[in-house]
Formats: sequence, structure tokens, C-alpha cells
Amino acid sequence: MTGPLPALPVVLPLLGAGLLAALRKWLSRAAADSISIAVAAGTLISSFLLLSHALQHTRVYWFGNWYPRGSVVLGITFVVDPVAAGLSSLACLLVLLALVFSWRFVDAGANHYHPLMLVFLAAMDGFVLTGDLFNMFVFFELMSTAAFALCGLKTQEPAPLQGSFNFAVTNTVAAFLGLTGIALLYAVTGALNMAQIGLALGSRHDPLVLFAFTLLTCGFFVKAAIAPFHFWLPDAHAVAPTPVCVLFSGLMVELGLYAVVRLKSVIFQETFASSETHLRYILLAFGGITVLIGGVMCYAEHHLKRLLAFSTICHAGLMLAIFAIQGPLAIAAMLIYLVAHAFTKSSLFFVSGIVLHRLRSMSEHLLFGKGRSLRWTAALWFLGGIGLAASPGFSTMLAEAGTSSAAQQVGLHGLSWLFMFAGVMTSAAVFRVGMHTFAGWGDAPLTDRSAQVDELPETDAQDQKIFWYHFVPPLLCIVFAVALTFIPSWQYGVREAAARMYNQAAYLNTVYTGYSVPLQAPPSWRNEIPGAALRGTIAVLLALALACTSVFRGKLARSLRIGAFLEGPLTILRSVQSGHPGDYVLWLTVGLAIFGSASLFLLR
Repeated sequence: MTGPLPALPVVLPLLGAGLLAALRKWLSRAAADSISIAVAAGTLISSFLLLSHALQHTRVYWFGNWYPRGSVVLGITFVVDPVAAGLSSLACLLVLLALVFSWRFVDAGANHYHPLMLVFLAAMDGFVLTGDLFNMFVFFELMSTAAFALCGLKTQEPAPLQGSFNFAVTNTVAAFLGLTGIALLYAVTGALNMAQIGLALGSRHDPLVLFAFTLLTCGFFVKAAIAPFHFWLPDAHAVAPTPVCVLFSGLMVELGLYAVVRLKSVIFQETFASSETHLRYILLAFGGITVLIGGVMCYAEHHLKRLLAFSTICHAGLMLAIFAIQGPLAIAAMLIYLVAHAFTKSSLFFVSGIVLHRLRSMSEHLLFGKGRSLRWTAALWFLGGIGLAASPGFSTMLAEAGTSSAAQQVGLHGLSWLFMFAGVMTSAAVFRVGMHTFAGWGDAPLTDRSAQVDELPETDAQDQKIFWYHFVPPLLCIVFAVALTFIPSWQYGVREAAARMYNQAAYLNTVYTGYSVPLQAPPSWRNEIPGAALRGTIAVLLALALACTSVFRGKLARSLRIGAFLEGPLTILRSVQSGHPGDYVLWLTVGLAIFGSASLFLLR
């Protein structure tokens, strides 16, 4: 691809960030908001243009026209396939909505907020577009650095600084893991371009290669909040500004999983061709444990942002379980779930920001009955909860249907129960909060340690009005999550994009020759949709029933107070979520050892 278009999604926000950083002392808040929104909108347009080109053929852009010579790659490249361009567009859209939501609303931290958001956007776009493994690490670090600063934006408060510190420590360890994995692959292959590494490795799967795979995968598992690498996420969400939480849960976590999928399909596809079944069970084990821990802790939380953070952990485990199935059909289902979850969870975080603005608290106990007048806010909150359960009408249901179809092809059974567990637990937690906060039903909420440490408001107490630009972002997110269910061309495009992403030979051919190989999209899973719709409906009903056993526990027999029991002490799980970075690094080391041992003994 010629012309500067592939670089624009990275260059535009970086230029905008530099301009805002240089002029921040002299810019008014309205000017900073306007410039950042304009830059994000321009970046979104450039990403959409890239996507329109990528839908026809995968485009390869070589910086400085440093093309490959034979099998040797010296230049730096962006590989613009539909998945990369689509995720870039999603990142731009979420950042744009977050900036609109922030308009004269969230404290900008002496105008540091806007340039940091644009740097974060540039890093996310570069991360998904690059075809170079070391540059992926560079963009990973740029994304992390901006995220640390955004998390600790409210420097006058101790809690954001602690949450940012925990975030920085664990993700810096993850960066060292990834960098060491890259160094090992470079020692083995003498290459940093992902296509050249994949070509040089071939089917090689000796301990050195497996160790490199372990380091890279676990490093990205930290970013993806896969258990036991997940502890930083609730601490960061509890203190980060609402628009930043939207990006953390809406896309940053998902990009960690995207990196694992990209590395597996481009670099390690042939490496694990003979041990795909064992790899499937390793990933399923980590994904399943993440779903269980995230779901249980989500329902046990009473701080709204921490509750949503554990919901993200639960659904990240679900996406890993989908990917574990392997094959283009499973990748397509995972991509649909990724987009649907990004919109649904972003809507819920936007709504939590409105609640914090209006009611000045994130504690379910303190919010009890105070949101009765917030009818439209309540509607958006409950719609988000319904979406988490993969209810009919939401595109999460399509992903559940695709997962069932892909699992049947490899003889896996039971993933539908994992889907239902994740949907019931996370949706029930959202419903319980909604019943307590917006309706004031039942008994007063139980309290726990997290709810006792409330979050300070992000906005001025003298102006608690809700304007249209507060409602538009969460409403659009819900509309997108529903509308994509009824666009067959989008669903076909995702399946075709998954086929391109999963085919290593096609990717290598495109990078080295510049030409895309036509690939057939995996078959539709239309026959699975009725069953998925039924399971989604049951999940919503079970979630409502579970929430009611907590809300109306005083009117129920002790044996029926299931929800109240799940809100109980959970001493072990709460103790490991200690807030101490040393503990988190210890668990990260344990997870690395377990994953590495399983890889060494099962994947050779």
C-alpha cells in the first residue's frame, strides 16, 4: 500500500497529543476538549478508510520502502487486515465517545488528560496494525505508560496513586516477560518481523521456543487480566476516571488477547500443529478458572467499578476459552464477542460515571434507593446487564452460537454452561445493583471491605446536571451492541476476516509478495442461533432470580438466600486481592510457572 494512510491512525493522535501538551497551560478546558475530539474524529475517519481497503485485500505498508529481499525482512511494516483495521476503528470510536462524555465533565488534571488519551489511542492503533514483534512491544509499552498516568490522574488523592502503582508494577513485569520472549525468538531466528519469525520457526518446538512462547503469552495474559495475572485490574478500575475505565475494559484487556491470537496464528501455528489438543486444554484451563474467579468475585463486590472490573475479568476468561477451541470459526466467534463485550461494558462504565456524578458515590450500600429519579440511567444500566447475559437481540448471543458450533466440530461439550455461568453471575450483579440503587427494593445491601473505601466524585459538586453528551455515549454503545446482531454482511465479514487471520500461509504470502490469497469464510452458524437465544433467555431469568435472592433475602427462607451466600466473606479470594503489588507479582510468578510447566510437558 502506498501513501501515508496506514500511518495516519498513529501519527494523527500523536501530533494532536504533542500540540495539546505544548499548549495545555494556555488552552481553556473547552478548547482542549474540542481539539482532542476533532483529532479523535479524524483518526476514526482514517481507520474507517483503512478498513474499507482491508475488506477487499490485506494491505502491507513498508516504511521507507524497505521491502523484503528474499526471505529476509529488514524494514518495519504495518499489516492492515480486516481484524487489525477493525480493532483500530473500534479503539478510535471508544476514545471519541469517551472524550465526548468527558466534555467539561471529568476533571482533566491540569489538561494532562487529553494528550494522554490521544497517546493511548495512538499506542492501541499501532499495537494492532504493526507486523513487527518488537514494535508491538514498543506500542505495548507506550500504551501502558499512558495508562499508568491516566489511572493516577488525580494525583492529590492517595487511592489513584496506589492503584496506578500496582498497575505499573505488574505490567512492567509483564513487559520484561515479553521482551525476554522476543529476545529468545531473535536468538533463534535472527528476525523481528512476525512473518519472518513464523517462516524461520516452522514446526520447531524445542524447549527454547516453548519458553519464548510461555513468556510472550503470560506477558500478554497480564494485560488481558487472565487469572492469576488479573489482580491489578480491579485496583486500577476502582480509582481511574470513568472514561479511562471504558478504554481499560472496553479494549485494552481485549488487545492482550488479540496479541495472543496474532502470535499463535502467525508465529507459532506450525509449532503447535502436532499438539493442538494439548494447547487447547491448557488455554481452556486458564480461561475456565478466570471465568469462575471473575464471576464469583463480580457478584460479591459492592463497589460499582470494581464489580464491573471483575465482570471484565470473567468475560476475558470466556474469550480465552473461545480462542482455545482453535480454528477460524472459533476466532470469528471470539471477535464478535470481543466487539459486543466492548460496547456493552463501555455502556455500563459510562452509566457508572453518571451515577458517580449525580449521586456522589460508587458504594452500593450508600447508593441504596438514591437513584429513583434516574429513570433513563436505570434503563441503560439494566440493558447493559441483559447484554452481558448473551440475551436475544444482543450480538453476544451470536458469539455464543458461534462458540457452540466451533466446539461441536472438535468434540468439546460444556462450553455453553461456562457461557451461562458467566452471563448469570455478571448480569445478576448488575441487576442487584440496579434494583437497590434505582428502585430501592428489598433489604439494604450488604457491605464488604471494597465498599467501605468509596470513590471520590470526579466532578464539581455544584453542578450535578446530566446533559445530552452524557447519555449519548452509553446509548450509542447499546445501539451498536444490538444493531450488529441484525447485519448479516458484518457477520460474514468477521468470519472472512477470521479465516485470513488464522491462516499462517496466507499471512506470510501477503507480507512477502504484497498480494492477498482469497480465502473462504467458515460456514455460518445460523442453525445454532435458536439454541443460543433460548440459553440467553434462561440466563437472564436466572440472573434476575439470583439477584432477587439477595435483594429480598429478608423475606426468604435461609436455604433460598443463594445470592446473599455468594455475597459472603469469600475469605480466601478476598485475601489474595490484597492491594499489595508484591503479592500480585508472586501470583504472576506462580501463573508463569504453571503455564510454562504445562507447555514444556504437554506441547513438546
